[in-house]
Amino acid sequence: MKYTTPISIRNPKRESRGFSLIEVLVSMVILAIGLLGLAMLQTTGLGFNTNSYSRTQATYMAYDLAERMRANVPAFLAGNYDVANTAAAAAISGTSNYSCNESATPSCTCDTGTCSNAAMASYDLGQWYYNLDRLLPGVKDAANLATPQRATIVRDNNIATVTIYWLEQERDASGVAASAPTSQTWLLEIYE
Repeated sequence: MKYTTPISIRNPKRESRGFSLIEVLVSMVILAIGLLGLAMLQTTGLGFNTNSYSRTQATYMAYDLAERMRANVPAFLAGNYDVANTAAAAAISGTSNYSCNESATPSCTCDTGTCSNAAMASYDLGQWYYNLDRLLPGVKDAANLATPQRATIVRDNNIATVTIYWLEQERDASGVAASAPTSQTWLLEIYE
């Protein structure tokens, strides 16, 4: 029997020896698109996280006000916690109860002395609006819009409707910040 060596079908000059430049460029484009998608996902997630933080702070502030009203029910029932519109809220921001924490030596009278129910309600509202401006990003921005919005408190017998406005971290396609504030409303029942 005669043994013959097999004939190679492949052309030895055409054997591939690694990647061509085009294959490398195509893989780099695919990798770049994937990384851009990952960066966009991270940015979107961060925006949702910031907006979630704002809603959490708004809820915290609504519960803070509810506890203040529950601690001073006579003033609540007398209407001392009522803030019907943005103008009334802006007036509270100009009182000494709002700004008493801003000095190096705080001079909040109800912190150190005895206050009447009405004075305590005024103090509570000043402190609440002060904390709202500090804790919730976008509250002051919503107050500075062409149609300003501030938190309102409307009472109907023993039910208070608290509405808090703020600007979320949203931008449209051109990069302009949102011009309409986000709001959330809570119904609080206050009993003696």
